Amino acid sequence: MDLLVNNGSLNIKLSSKNILTTDIDESMPSLTPNTLSFKGRNGKLSFGSDYDEKKLTYTGYLTATSQSDYETKRNQLYQLFNSTNPFYITPIYSDDEMYSFERPGQTKGDKIGQSGGSESTKRFYVILEDTFQPEFQGLIGGKQLYKLSINFVTAVLPFGETKPKTATITNKIAYQGTVQASQLEVPFYVQFKSDEVATNLTLKIGNRTWTYRGPVAVGDTFKIGGVYNLKNSLNVNDDTNAEYFVLDPFNGNSVTCSVKGTIEIHNYKELYL
Repeated sequence: MDLLVNNGSLNIKLSSKNILTTDIDESMPSLTPNTLSFKGRNGKLSFGSDYDEKKLTYTGYLTATSQSDYETKRNQLYQLFNSTNPFYITPIYSDDEMYSFERPGQTKGDKIGQSGGSESTKRFYVILEDTFQPEFQGLIGGKQLYKLSINFVTAVLPFGETKPKTATITNKIAYQGTVQASQLEVPFYVQFKSDEVATNLTLKIGNRTWTYRGPVAVGDTFKIGGVYNLKNSLNVNDDTNAEYFVLDPFNGNSVTCSVKGTIEIHNYKELYL
């Protein structure tokens, strides 16, 4: 187990700093109900709920050969995590056994260490929820041992998210997330390049249909971004129905188009509760 931190130009695995990761835990996103109540009416009107934030807790151990070595590593940790801007963290897991048992004296050597593992499919865009400081635990193998307990909270979307993806679409969009991804929250765009002449254009993804009321020529390229619509780099918002697309984990995200051409989806992310 390990943690990869992407903070600006820094791209660091904590194991490279002699930090042993023992646990990475994440909560479900908190919910904020949308309700209205009125005098003279029992109960409330419910308009559903919104996801607010997700919290993550990291636990690990730092080793240092001396007090000056500890101070250097602590300063590096503070620089890495105590950023005024959000940053990405990615858990790294291994399917190997994390703990093993042995008779006293069966083996010898430093047991603080780790290697290998694979990055999780999801990462989190976070900031520190609170300050932290390493807690001295004692000496092991002639080295100082400090416990790390670090709490993070999501900074923008309250979900785990994959790195941005781009794909050419035939009949559906493969989406493995566990919660909807809307163009209004995840700024992906759909690009269509026409292979034929038409008087208008209709593109349906899932249960949402986008329409363009105007002529279409061979080679025309449309860029559909939810809050903007471009035709050959020119804005055509007024000629559309101002629809946006939502990738759904349940409806299959089938794709149909009224005009023959090439359809691509750019910079979409799969989101996880």
